[in-house]
Amino acid sequence: MKQAEKINALLGDVAFPLMGYFFWNWNFYFILLYFILDQVARTIFLPWRLKLTELNQSEKIKIIAQSFILLFSELFLIHFFLKVLLPDIHFQKEISNFIHYSDMGIEQGYILLPLLILGEWLRMKQDLKMGLVGSKQLNNLLKNRHLSFFRISFFSFLFGLQFFIPLKETMMIFVFFLFISVLVFYPFKIRSSNSKT
Repeated sequence: MKQAEKINALLGDVAFPLMGYFFWNWNFYFILLYFILDQVARTIFLPWRLKLTELNQSEKIKIIAQSFILLFSELFLIHFFLKVLLPDIHFQKEISNFIHYSDMGIEQGYILLPLLILGEWLRMKQDLKMGLVGSKQLNNLLKNRHLSFFRISFFSFLFGLQFFIPLKETMMIFVFFLFISVLVFYPFKIRSSNSKT
């Protein structure tokens, strides 16, 4: 990941949610919802990204199926973890509060959702501009899949840790952002046997 990409990732994945926490009263679930919606946007654009690779149709379908399985696994684990941690949490109410939270008379959901879709579309356009096609685009998709595995492992670890060292919400948010920051700078080097140069 180039320096500019790392900066963009830090701004989008760390700085913006932190602003939500400090200035817009986002709780831990609000922050996780932002990341969930970002992952949903990435998954929605996956078929278009796969068009930039040289994979055959069956290989593309396999990657799409794996990505949806990982996405739903991550969603289940996050909600299961929070339900155990906060038994009184009502997800439907929290999601509604997240979407309809109003700042200066504007409900944030109507801004964030289009921004996340637009952001993913701009990422794809940037990939094209930088020549991330073929095997390079495939490596990028494989890196995102590795990130999903890391996130699932992280939430599994955090869930287990709660039974031994219960963390307050503020500490969980700090640990989560620390983890996301580490992922941004993690030196992924992925080679695919299916890629063509």
